[in-house]
Formats: sequence, C-alpha cells, structure tokens
Amino acid sequence: MKYWGEKEEEAIVSFNQIDDVEFKNQIYSSVIEPAFKNLIENIYYTFNFNRTLYDFDTIKHEATTHLYEKLSKYDASRNKKSYSYFGTIVKNWLIQQSNSYKKRVFIDENENEVVVSDLSVDFYEEKELERDNISFINDLERKFSSLIENNNKFTDDDILVLGVIKDILTSYDKLYITNKKQLYLYIKEATDLPSRKITKSLNKIKLLYKEVRFNFIEDWWNRNYQI
Repeated sequence: MKYWGEKEEEAIVSFNQIDDVEFKNQIYSSVIEPAFKNLIENIYYTFNFNRTLYDFDTIKHEATTHLYEKLSKYDASRNKKSYSYFGTIVKNWLIQQSNSYKKRVFIDENENEVVVSDLSVDFYEEKELERDNISFINDLERKFSSLIENNNKFTDDDILVLGVIKDILTSYDKLYITNKKQLYLYIKEATDLPSRKITKSLNKIKLLYKEVRFNFIEDWWNRNYQI
C-alpha cells in the first residue's frame, strides 16, 4: 500500500518500544495518524460503509481514536503486519457501527427481537424512514409509560421488565442492543429476574407491541394513501 509501507510498520513498532512521550507524539502525528486516516478512508469506501455511515468526518475521527487506543496492543513478534492488524480492527469497528445504525432491536413475534427499521413499510424514503422509526418508538414509549402508571393487568415482574424496555426505547440510539442475548442480559441485570420470568413478561409485552405496531402502520397508510 502506498500509504502504508515499511516506514509505517517501523513507526508503530518504535511507538510501542520507546518511553519518550514527546517522541511518541511526534512519530504518531507525523507517520502513524496519517496512515490510520488513509486506512480508514480506504476501508470505508472499498466496503461501501458510506451507504449506512454518512458522516465520514465524524466516523474518521472516532475510528482514528479507536485505533489509537489499540496501538499498544499490537505485538510485532506475532509476525502479523500492522497494516493487516489495524485493517481488521477498523473493518470490524465499522461493521459494528453500521449494524448499530441499521438495527434498533426490540421484540419480535418469534425471537423476542425485531429490527425497528424493518417495521416500517419497505418503500419509505430514508429520511421518512428515520422520522417514522422515531415516531414509532415514541408511540411505544408512550404506551408503555401509560401502562406503568395505570396498571391493572400486569404483575410486579411485568412492570419491572416493561420499565426496562421503556428505558431501552428512550435510549435506543445509545445502547446499541443488537441481538436477543444482549436484550435478555440487559433486562436480567436491570431487574435481577430469572430468565423464565423475563420470558413470561416479554410474551405479554409482545402483544402490546403488536397492537402499537398495527395501529402505527394503519395510521401511516391512511395518512399517505387514503383517497
């Protein structure tokens, strides 16, 4: 690679071997950081991450910071070029960020999870989809808040789980819960309930979720296609 050769390989080895802070800063800013940024840009466009991660300047800054944090973990004795090592790290990081952007997981009929972006009608435009996703999540949050405040058919365990789900909805863009295991673990840690009770409560909450989802899509259809 033109932007990553023996000079960059040697700079990373030297960075991890020396203790002089000033020299480490110098070698990082003059050699390593530019190589990191070029590596990030190359992977970002080569693997089409620009289709889901639009703000490249922010992505590049955060990815560079992530690579800097991994610098000390590189071990040249393992006979793996630093280009390959850091390339794998940044690619995996971008995949994680891309998945986090695309997937806002909640509860599904069979798997107790669902990708919120899949709930909306397939032919939404991207901006409309984003607005409708937020609107749908707000509808769920309001429904669950109302039930917590005016409960007449849920057990205390149900209310505990419902409260955690409401918190997840409120902060879904920060929590990055992307699979059923993460969802269960988060609820378990927050409620200290056994898995069987969590599952039982989620089965009840699924019915509420399906009701809100049906009403949301029906309202959207009526707004956009009712003659």
